[in-house]
Amino acid sequence: MNINLNCLTKSTDIQTEDKVGSAQETKIDFKMLPIDRVFPNANQPRKLFDKNTLEELAQSIRENGVLQPILVRQIGNNYQIVSGERRYRASKLAGMKSIPAVVRHLSEEKTMLAALIENIQRQDLNPVEEAKTLRDIILNYGLTHDQLAEKLGKSRSALTNRLRLLQLPPEVQLMVADGRISAGHAKMLAGLKDNETVRFWAKKIINEQLSVYETEKQIGQSKAEEQFTFRKKCKSSGSNDLHIRALEETLQEFWGAKVRIRQGKSKGRIEIEFYNNEDLERVVDSIMANRY
Repeated sequence: MNINLNCLTKSTDIQTEDKVGSAQETKIDFKMLPIDRVFPNANQPRKLFDKNTLEELAQSIRENGVLQPILVRQIGNNYQIVSGERRYRASKLAGMKSIPAVVRHLSEEKTMLAALIENIQRQDLNPVEEAKTLRDIILNYGLTHDQLAEKLGKSRSALTNRLRLLQLPPEVQLMVADGRISAGHAKMLAGLKDNETVRFWAKKIINEQLSVYETEKQIGQSKAEEQFTFRKKCKSSGSNDLHIRALEETLQEFWGAKVRIRQGKSKGRIEIEFYNNEDLERVVDSIMANRY
């Protein structure tokens, strides 16, 4: 995914001016800042920094200086990092007393968006970090999936699929975060029906070093076998209830939500459970994705 950070931040500044008439957010200053007046953003999307690569960057900074300024916003007499925390950390390791910075007057929302976008551009975030940051922006600033997707230059379905990773069991999220399971694997795991099934396939992916293609193939075969078994039981028992349970299982797999089929004498209904508005949007997205 290619996103132009400068273009996005400039365009969002113009939108802000149109809405609230504020020219402050378009002001940009370049400064050499004392490094002890610069501090990280606690809400920075990226949480993991590799010590070895940090030391390599620190050595480069000792020899060549910081070649790309960090982006900051002023808070009081100090400056909060919007993007460039890795350069900041490496500069401190290198013993630098000052650091080049671009100072912009950004709101909290734009600060989070800018940090998220830069990390996505650099592919610095693991999929779980990205999903958590997307969730935080949605919850903290009341953005819909459509609004955030537009700001990031992503499709709504891609954003929703990323958010679904947060429904994985914590130990499986950790496997995704540390790279034992890829984002492609994680997307398939997030579509499985329950946590035990997710854990089983996560371990299988790691133990057997399955590719995304092999995983998709094996999961598909497993689902086909389960459906065949269900149909066979239904046919042999003649039980309508068992047939309904099998249909509920199938719909649950497709939609990623608990499904109940209620039958009356002359008509029936299908009930789909969701937990909040965002989960409802996810379910609708899943239904629409599988409508053909």
